[in-house]
Amino acid sequence: MNETLQTIAKRKSCRSYQNQMIKEEELQAILKAGIQAPSAMNRQLCEIYAITNLAYIDELTNAIKKVSEERGEKKPDSYHFSYHAPVLCIVSGPEYDSRRVEDGSCILENIFLAAASLNIGSCWINQLRDTQNVDEVRNVLNKLGIPPNHQVVGCAAIGYVNQEGATKEKKESRIHIVR
Repeated sequence: MNETLQTIAKRKSCRSYQNQMIKEEELQAILKAGIQAPSAMNRQLCEIYAITNLAYIDELTNAIKKVSEERGEKKPDSYHFSYHAPVLCIVSGPEYDSRRVEDGSCILENIFLAAASLNIGSCWINQLRDTQNVDEVRNVLNKLGIPPNHQVVGCAAIGYVNQEGATKEKKESRIHIVR
């Protein structure tokens, strides 16, 4: 099996990170891999906001927790929406772009694979998609420089793995070859 296929096979979600910032050259490599993703008509409208300031990530966590609880979703005291990862990559695109979900998802997949190739853990984070337009959360996103007309596609928590998660079997029955 070649190196790319090995990286794809070993990638899995990480929910336990070391309390250590990843190296700058590794972060840059991951982000540059992200923007190598395909985009509809090569418009390249989605953007990546890599948040390394833990106070901002905690502020987002608190805003999301507050909104969730106002909606009747009780979160445990230990809740942290990005699992205390030292880096949170927020991928967003203009709300007028009908292909932002597809384009942003490709960026996120490249981020996950690049991280795995560097033995860095990652996890897809979705909470911002459902809470981004609530004032408490949008105020933090504005503070991070995410334009008001951008919609979050998803996020990638990334950092050095603290505790390895279990490998989950993939259902090969989902593959169908039609000849």
